[in-house]
Amino acid sequence: MRFARNNRVRTLTDYAFVKNDARKADCSAFVVYVKSVTDCSRLGIIATKKLGGSVGRNYAKRVFRAIFREVFENRTEKLAVVVYVRRAFLKFSYAKLRENFEK
Repeated sequence: MRFARNNRVRTLTDYAFVKNDARKADCSAFVVYVKSVTDCSRLGIIATKKLGGSVGRNYAKRVFRAIFREVFENRTEKLAVVVYVRRAFLKFSYAKLRENFEK
């Protein structure tokens, strides 16, 4: 799955739309907001400077994009997902992050 414009949560209003009335799952590495949508599955990632420099933030984005592709590859349900990455993200392995994301 390539992340075209329609597969990304891009604007502030899109993020607000997803965060309002969304289910929230909290982990020590990240917080996930999930909301059902009608068009297509979309992903938004919030990686702030608290996480680290640009290398750390871009790494977090790459990891969560890969996890999103794997988890939503064969699903038919359409969800908008916003991931807020926390500083503890760097302490977790990819397998553990994926396991927590699927929950």
